[in-house]
Amino acid sequence: MVFGDGQLIGGIRLAHERAPAVWLWNVTPAIPSAPFGEATTLEVAKQRFSAEWEAFKAKCGPEKLAKAFAEMNWANRPDRYRW
Repeated sequence: MVFGDGQLIGGIRLAHERAPAVWLWNVTPAIPSAPFGEATTLEVAKQRFSAEWEAFKAKCGPEKLAKAFAEMNWANRPDRYRW
């Protein structure tokens, strides 16, 4: 998981199911055109994630991101599955 300012913003993982294994990364706010991709090394995945996240933030703007984060946080709240 990747966090920015205490907020979950995406993920990077090694996809062992691929041959050869690759690093997959994605930005998680549910906004159309959220970036994702792959890389051959973790360092390259981190660099690409960071660059794409900054571009995505600039494109979306703070209001749209705040709304997406509020929806994500509501869906992922700790008490969601308590009866």
